[in-house]
Amino acid sequence: MPIRIKKYRFVISLVQYAPEETGVYALWHGDEMIYLGRAAEKNEGIQHCLLEHLQGVRGPCTAKATHYSWEICLLPAVREAEVLREFREVHQREPRCHSGSA
Repeated sequence: MPIRIKKYRFVISLVQYAPEETGVYALWHGDEMIYLGRAAEKNEGIQHCLLEHLQGVRGPCTAKATHYSWEICLLPAVREAEVLREFREVHQREPRCHSGSA
C-alpha cells in the first residue's frame, strides 16, 4: 500500500514541522514519487532526513523535489521495502532519485 498521507510543499517553512519520529518519507516531483527513504533513528528522524534532502546534503536529485509526504511507523525498513516493492510492480523501475537510477 503506498504512502497515502497528505503531500506538503517541499520548503523549509513546512519541513520544519515534519515529525521527528522514525518512519518513512517520500519525495515527489509533481505527481511522481522520485525517492522513498526511511528514518530509522530517533535522533535522525523524518524531519532531519527531509532537511538534509532539502539542503542538498543527500544529492542534487532529491533537492529538486516539489513535495514530500511521510508516515510514522515502528519498522521503517519493512515499510520502505513494501512501498518500494509496490512501486517497482507498477512502474517496472526504481524511483528516479534512488542510487543507480538518477
